[in-house]
Amino acid sequence: MNLYEQWLQKAEDIGLHVIENVPFESQAKGLICGDCIGLNQNIKTTAEKACILAEEVIHSQVNTGNILDQRVSENLKQEHTARKILHHHLVDLQIIISLMKRGYKELNEIAEKMEITESLLSEAMSGYKEQYGAYLKIDNDILFFEPTIVLKSQNPD
Repeated sequence: MNLYEQWLQKAEDIGLHVIENVPFESQAKGLICGDCIGLNQNIKTTAEKACILAEEVIHSQVNTGNILDQRVSENLKQEHTARKILHHHLVDLQIIISLMKRGYKELNEIAEKMEITESLLSEAMSGYKEQYGAYLKIDNDILFFEPTIVLKSQNPD
């Protein structure tokens, strides 16, 4: 089961209905209204579809009301909260470390293996840098977030 299928199952499990290939009038890639998630017909890849669906499922669980107008500070705050949760669900640092130990070094390679978009991976890395600083020590590894992600292992596998 790929990542998109996993999120379709999660949506179903919590009572959400997903409609694909919706011809939105706006530039939005995904929208949720009540218990229905619509995914824009212009989504190009399964990875992008998985990321958008996951975000909308998370919005269904953590947001209240219509948050489309991002000029409203409370809406912006709710969007930021949902994105942080999305990063923690889709961009697991242990998985990144494991992939890097297996030889995947470039963001596009890592994103492809994780079945997410490179832009979400980059955004998450920026968020982790904001949260943890320039690097994070996990077990015997140090994951650097700048200038790009780099892994230094004290005990190579």
